[in-house]
Amino acid sequence: MTQEMTQRMPQPHPMRVVLAALVFGLLLGGFAVWEFGMRAAPREPRYTPITFDPGVATTPAISPDGRLLAYASDRDGGHHLDLYVQQLRGGDPARLTWTQENASDPSFSSDGTAIAYHSSKDDGGIYLIPSLGGTPRLLAPGGHNPRFSPRGNLVAYWSGLRDGLVEGQAKTFVVSIAGGEPRQIRPDFSAVQRPAWSPDGRRLIVWGVSPGEGLPADRADFWVTELERDRAESTGLVGPVSRAGGTLAAIEDMSWTDQGLVFSMRLGWVRNVYRCRMTGDGKARGDLVRLAGGTASAEFPAVSRDGQMVFASGTERFDVWGLPLDANSGKALGPPYRITNSTAPAEYPTVSPDGRTVVYATPRNGTSQVWMKDLAKGEESVIAPGPNASVPVWVNDGGRVAFVQKLGKRSDEYLLDLSTGQTRKVYEGGFFWDVNQAATVALAQASDSNQHDILAVDLKTGRSSVILRAAPGSPLMQANFSPDAEWMVFLANTGPGTARIYAARPNGVAEIPRSEWMAVTDGRHKVDKPRFSPDGKLIYFTQDRDGSRGIRAVRFDPRTGQTLGDSFPVFDSGEPRLTLFGVNPGSLEIGIAKDKLVTLLAESTSNLWMTALEP
Repeated sequence: MTQEMTQRMPQPHPMRVVLAALVFGLLLGGFAVWEFGMRAAPREPRYTPITFDPGVATTPAISPDGRLLAYASDRDGGHHLDLYVQQLRGGDPARLTWTQENASDPSFSSDGTAIAYHSSKDDGGIYLIPSLGGTPRLLAPGGHNPRFSPRGNLVAYWSGLRDGLVEGQAKTFVVSIAGGEPRQIRPDFSAVQRPAWSPDGRRLIVWGVSPGEGLPADRADFWVTELERDRAESTGLVGPVSRAGGTLAAIEDMSWTDQGLVFSMRLGWVRNVYRCRMTGDGKARGDLVRLAGGTASAEFPAVSRDGQMVFASGTERFDVWGLPLDANSGKALGPPYRITNSTAPAEYPTVSPDGRTVVYATPRNGTSQVWMKDLAKGEESVIAPGPNASVPVWVNDGGRVAFVQKLGKRSDEYLLDLSTGQTRKVYEGGFFWDVNQAATVALAQASDSNQHDILAVDLKTGRSSVILRAAPGSPLMQANFSPDAEWMVFLANTGPGTARIYAARPNGVAEIPRSEWMAVTDGRHKVDKPRFSPDGKLIYFTQDRDGSRGIRAVRFDPRTGQTLGDSFPVFDSGEPRLTLFGVNPGSLEIGIAKDKLVTLLAESTSNLWMTALEP
């Protein structure tokens, strides 16, 4: 371009040049602020598999230096859990325990040289073993969920049976691995369990029931308590947990880390891993963030100091299973066999008196329905489509089925005639536990959560009256008639994690005085689901003990109402892949016919995965 042409072109005004430069500078500066000052989008978590077992790998722990991973697995045979240790980032696992009992819940010492773990041997306890292998040493009989302190060689654990304490009345202790008497944490609380150390080792978060004395009386919460000060304060978890749609009772596997409080919580049918930011003194800060989970369960998170998290992830199925049984003697005649086969969970199974038909509830089609299966033909069908139909009860030797319809907090009971398909409402505002053989009286409970008595319902008039009156703090439930309706059995809660079964002779719909209740069990264990044998001379029930659940029976004299001898085992699937213990007690039932027992079993598979936590 020539100088003449340049001179002839319109020249910008000097002020315009200044303004243009200013605008460009502002735009450039704003872009820089936007580009470099904005918060980066959250990084999508990446999950790396650590184990590849066909069965169960679970309860991981990471050494303080982040190099070793310990966990429980049933890979050697599938019949029980053993402990294994391996390099966190590669390497073959080494087996640490070689017993016929389950070993689980490992925790590394502060220097990484020892592992505390739980074993089911001899009614359960806490053991110590060198991290690279050696001879186990018993540290705390009856202990559960050991957790090494980050500061030294202290182990926190909880126990349901120690020094005369009644099993199920959970108490938490801290003990030195060098020996000495364990120190009880919060002895003023009526129940304390699931301890988790603070990152500095000065505090513990525990689940506990407070006794009052300046604290809300009988309040179940997660509390933070200092070892050197006799003081407990609520963590404030109830707010974040409620906003996430969960409950404090659904929280397990808690770890207090520099990245926050990490734990698993069940929502619906699966468990997920969450984090809640915490203040230094143990108060919840902000909402929960889900770290792992979805349609598959995620649980037992372990977090290293540099923010690596390992957790167990897998699937659970809840199907109806049958056990071949001589029901009048309590003798199992073979292994359990599958009755239902669906990824939709089954609930409340029961079997007709002739053993030919099973009914159960399931949310298979988006709402809870009652299904029936003909065991001879293998055919299944919906008999109560809902909405929210559940808790079926056989009536008249299998000719009719009673079931409950739940609408909000209200429950109404309906009766279905299987021969005609006709359904009618027979009771409002409650649900049935059982119906006598003559179909004239039902044992019921009001749907009002504050009503803990057992009611007798006259099926002709629909009128109800209290037949068993609950004592304060001891709700009654699970009432069932004997086959001839001359006796009934029922359950009374006796404390945190304990219950007692009673038998009583009904007198129509009149109230039975407490003085006439006959104790069937001693109240030291968590028992549930009492049921009579077909001849009325055995009482079956479930019993929880040391992380397992079995079915037991005790002989019963119908003439006197007395039990004869000690209870004896009927069924106890101790295999990690197929258990009674994995079933929610609220959904669990047992049904007894002359040749079989039906119940729910949980099938589990899981492996370990690793991810990095955001700071």
